Amino acid sequence: MHLAPLIRDLAIILAIAGCVTLLFQKIRQPVVLGYIVAGLIVGPHTPPFPLVTDIPNVKTLADLGVIFLMFSLGLEFSFRKFTRVGITAGFTAIYEVTSMIFMGFITGQILGWSKIDSIFLGAMISISSTTIIIKALDELNLKARRFAEMVLGILIVEDLCAILILVTLTTFASVGHFSTLTVAHSLGRLILIVGSWFLTGFCIVPRFVRYVASFQSDEILAVVAISLCLGLSAISAYFQYSPALGAFIMGSILAESTESSRIEELLKPVRDIFGAIFFVSVGMLIDPSLLWQYKGIIFFLSILIITGKLIHASIGPALTGQPLKTSILIGCSLGQIGEFSFIIASLGITLKTMSPELYPIIVAASLVTTFTTPYLIRWAPRIANRFEKALPPKFREAFAAFSTWRTTQPSWTLNSPEIKGPLLKWITQAFVVILITISMVEYGVTALDQMGLEKTWIPEVTWVLTLILASPFLWSMIQSFPHRPLQNVSQQPRLAPLLGSIFTGALLSLLSLFFFDALPVGLATVFLFILLSTRNMHHLERYYHWLENSFLSVFKEQQKNKRRQSIYRQLAPWDGHLVRIKVHSNSEIAGRKIFETQFRNRFGINIVAIQRGSQVIIAPKPDYQIFPKDELLLLGTDEQIEKIRNTIESPRINESPGASIESYEVRRIFLEPQSTLHGKKIRDLGLRENFSSMVVGIERQGTRIMNPHSDLVIESQDILSLVGESHDLDRFVNTLKK
Repeated sequence: MHLAPLIRDLAIILAIAGCVTLLFQKIRQPVVLGYIVAGLIVGPHTPPFPLVTDIPNVKTLADLGVIFLMFSLGLEFSFRKFTRVGITAGFTAIYEVTSMIFMGFITGQILGWSKIDSIFLGAMISISSTTIIIKALDELNLKARRFAEMVLGILIVEDLCAILILVTLTTFASVGHFSTLTVAHSLGRLILIVGSWFLTGFCIVPRFVRYVASFQSDEILAVVAISLCLGLSAISAYFQYSPALGAFIMGSILAESTESSRIEELLKPVRDIFGAIFFVSVGMLIDPSLLWQYKGIIFFLSILIITGKLIHASIGPALTGQPLKTSILIGCSLGQIGEFSFIIASLGITLKTMSPELYPIIVAASLVTTFTTPYLIRWAPRIANRFEKALPPKFREAFAAFSTWRTTQPSWTLNSPEIKGPLLKWITQAFVVILITISMVEYGVTALDQMGLEKTWIPEVTWVLTLILASPFLWSMIQSFPHRPLQNVSQQPRLAPLLGSIFTGALLSLLSLFFFDALPVGLATVFLFILLSTRNMHHLERYYHWLENSFLSVFKEQQKNKRRQSIYRQLAPWDGHLVRIKVHSNSEIAGRKIFETQFRNRFGINIVAIQRGSQVIIAPKPDYQIFPKDELLLLGTDEQIEKIRNTIESPRINESPGASIESYEVRRIFLEPQSTLHGKKIRDLGLRENFSSMVVGIERQGTRIMNPHSDLVIESQDILSLVGESHDLDRFVNTLKK
């Protein structure tokens, strides 16, 4: 019988990938690294002959792997999570990505590469791998630590940056050169098209998915979720965007539905299988001879990635007031690149704009940094301690004062009332302004040309007409963040009123690129910024004086009196934070009531909420029962959480590894008149605790009592009906004979 080559290739790919990843798990290395090594083994460049022959179809399956990886990232993304990441995560991610793109471009130019290759290099070394980092934190049991929560927030923002990078590079590759006008036009088109997807999706998809989930069929829900993912990927490709972009957007839309956790769990095997094929295909494209040829460049880039990301990802949190040790822990966690680098590299090869030699170089650098990631995270506390000791004492004191002062200030997030409402209003008005601008570019320029206007004046006239049409919306955008008078002099002045002017000016500058070159727009932007600063100088002066009084005075007092420092440490918020932990099906606490866990009394941990499917129980009462696969929201410190994690996430220690429901039976036991159980209550027998059994019925003088209460007193000549495993029931019977 004929067998399709693809089936044979899949058997070989998955068999070798399984063996290699088992070996890598044994030596405690990331699974992704094992997949890429497996790709090297089965690839066409490995002698004596290629093991995989149907390369085009394997590549198609690898493309599906990218789609499902991006879809799963979208499911984990959620705009609710994005609004909670705060200023620290957003600032750190943008600062780190921008710095690494610049470093990569400069490095490429120093190495004598073309500008296109240098741009691709900067893009590929700028994004850390969410998959690899989360896997490494999980394997090191650090996922519930406070710094890990900040790392996850940074990765969320980095994923967004990666989407913008993919779109920009696609546009850049299609025109063959960097044109600010073309990029601005493409970004504006992207905002309109993707914005319409989001608006339509948020209005329709969550309700539709909720309706599908009401049938209680995992099969139907999985099929519908995959169809939505592939459907938006196809639409994205139709508009000449990456299919991965459509998959990510659909995932983020589904993340807002009540069934997102269920969909994520159902599609995890699909994602893992196709993701494995993608990573194996990455390894298949590596030519070992090229790795040896470019070993010096690979080593140099690996050092650049590790040190560059460590430095920049540590500076970002430090500038926002995070403690020095936490900042370095974050920097060490982000010191690598992963799947987005492969996706960007694949894009460059597909569009034939990037040199083919760059692909194995960046993949090899990713392998090196993936290998070093677990060790960097493990050594991060030592690195932080040594770096802190090496700093001058005055700098350490100043930094500690700044960090302590920052923790006492209100933390702004996108959920803050002062930000959320005005920002939504600003985005809505900006959407209209972008629509007006693109309409004028598409139709206004043509209309003016047909009217006979001189071509040299068409951009200026079109820009003025656009400004006139958009002026009501621009004014509304400037007024989006209202000014509120201060209650007292010591209150922190709000810079939010300036945000409307700054954001609107920045958007106006970007839209002006549709009509003018970058240089005059840049000069006009600088002039506009100076004008805004001069106009709002009294706000800036007030903020500076408040900053001086609230921080610098504290620092000066610290220098005079060391005791003051301890007072501020006491006033600073404690290290408790919220952690989500899922209850294992066979966990020791599954089936227990909250007060029976003794989490609060023994460890000082509070169960803030319980999520059970689509139901969320806020502030559960002590007598509330915990079910298997419940997701607990806990409040505690890192040290407190570590003490109970295994209790929640791992199966009970005394469970039988070979136990199954087939080995359970119902056994009837007659109690002799002289039985020692006479006069005892059912709960006093210790059946559940010592024999993993229970009394399900009692026959007494011809009367049958089904499911008797634990307070029922046992009498002689009762016939007990017990349920348990055979060997446990045998042990109980033997104790009665003694």
